[in-house]
Amino acid sequence: MKKNILSLVVIFYKPEPCHINNVISLSEHYDIVVVDNTPEPERYDFNDKVTLITLNDNVGIAKALNLGIEEVKNRGYQYCLLLDQDSVPSNELIQSLLNFYHDHPCDDIAVVAPCYHDKAMGANAPFIKQHRFKKERIEATGSKPIDASFVISSASLINLSCYDVIGPMNEELFIDHVDIEWGFRANSLNYRVVGLPWLKMEHEIGGEPVIFFGKKFVNHSAIRHYYYLRNVFMLLRLKHIPTYYKLVEVFKLIPRLVIYSTVTNNRLDHFKHMVKGIYHGMIGRFGKLDG
Repeated sequence: MKKNILSLVVIFYKPEPCHINNVISLSEHYDIVVVDNTPEPERYDFNDKVTLITLNDNVGIAKALNLGIEEVKNRGYQYCLLLDQDSVPSNELIQSLLNFYHDHPCDDIAVVAPCYHDKAMGANAPFIKQHRFKKERIEATGSKPIDASFVISSASLINLSCYDVIGPMNEELFIDHVDIEWGFRANSLNYRVVGLPWLKMEHEIGGEPVIFFGKKFVNHSAIRHYYYLRNVFMLLRLKHIPTYYKLVEVFKLIPRLVIYSTVTNNRLDHFKHMVKGIYHGMIGRFGKLDG
């Protein structure tokens, strides 16, 4: 591989030994920036191909990604692969993402990503393309690239020359909707977000799904439900988020409140966090939740 082509950014939060071993394995092939979001981090025995940024606090996924990407940019790399600590991409997948850029030398492709198989839901997630009056769910099949409105950040390969124009992740969001907001912002500036359905990545969104009237729903912790519902109100404030997408998210607020207050464990805790999230969103209190 040519020097300064590609570096990886891996976000840690209370990593387990398997996550540390994944980084060690990946560092045999790539330079890596690890951003540790753990309040009281451990010491890691990495080789000199791994740069560790220790934050001694949970500053949120958005800021952690921005710090990692900035380090990669300062080192002169052209592309940056973003990874959660749970993601274990094969070398073949990483090279295939990079090769797509080389085979499609366009200045307007901001990010490419594989489709992901949601282990908890037991299905491949579709790519989402937002139209003016319709949200299109595009099945992740076939051998043609799919223009999407956004992709999940983990295992996405960012073109840093485009990133310079689009700007960093929105740190006020802290965690949820971060990749969605950035994707819509890229689209609004006429940059493409591209999904590659022939590339597959195992990924788990949330924990064990909940079932409500026979239908599966992705489940998260109470604090994640706080951020998810609160951040809908941040999206409402942003001009580059399509109006139809905003309306759909607003209409889903009450159903989500009902579902996760009904069929989750610790239902009252979920309810309180979601109500607080809606309240904080309405009054414009964003960033990290205190306490």
